[in-house]
Order: sequence, then C-alpha cells, then structure tokens
Amino acid sequence: MPLPYDVVKAIEEAVPDREKAEKVIRAIEEGLGAVREEAKAQKEVVKAELKEELTKELVTKADLEAAVARLEAKVEARFVRLEIWLKVLAGIMLAGFTLFNPGFHKVVKIIITSIGA
Repeated sequence: MPLPYDVVKAIEEAVPDREKAEKVIRAIEEGLGAVREEAKAQKEVVKAELKEELTKELVTKADLEAAVARLEAKVEARFVRLEIWLKVLAGIMLAGFTLFNPGFHKVVKIIITSIGA
C-alpha cells in the first residue's frame, strides 16, 4: 500500500540518507499492508460476533408473532366480557323502561282484565 506523497516527502526530509528513507518508507508500507490484511481477516469475525450479539438483543419474528397472538387473545377475551355486560345492561334498561312506563302499566291492566273477564 503506497504512502501518500506528503508522508513520503516528510520521511525523506526527516531521514537525510536516501537509502534509509526508502527502507523506512518500505517498512511502513509493508506494515500498513499487513495491518490491512489483518483487518480484512478480522472483518468476518467481527461481523459474525456483531450479528450474534444483535440476535441476542433484538426481537425475532417468532417472538413478535407470539406476543401479538397473546395480545389478540386478551383483547378477544375482553370483548367477550364487554359483549356480555352490554347485553345485561341492555336487558336492565329495557326492563326499567318497560316496568316504569305508565303506558306499559295500562297495557298490562288491559291484558289482565281481558283475561279475567
């Protein structure tokens, strides 16, 4: 991996002997190449470790589906209870409107008198 021009120039200025400067430059380039190769080799390892950690932390599709199923069951059970209570309250309201309605009392009186007659 070649070094940038300004880095090579700085090394050449710092090391007066041209041969020594070239050796330093080659050594740095080889070192950077080795680091780059090691980084490439470690990339897959780090990627696999990161995926494993994320998998532990994130919710899977199966977990989400199970949670949704539980919530649906709870909501359905509550709707069933609400439906029962609405029927009971409707019955109570109907009975109340019927029993406390003066017109209803007249109809009942007419029915009773016609049966008794």
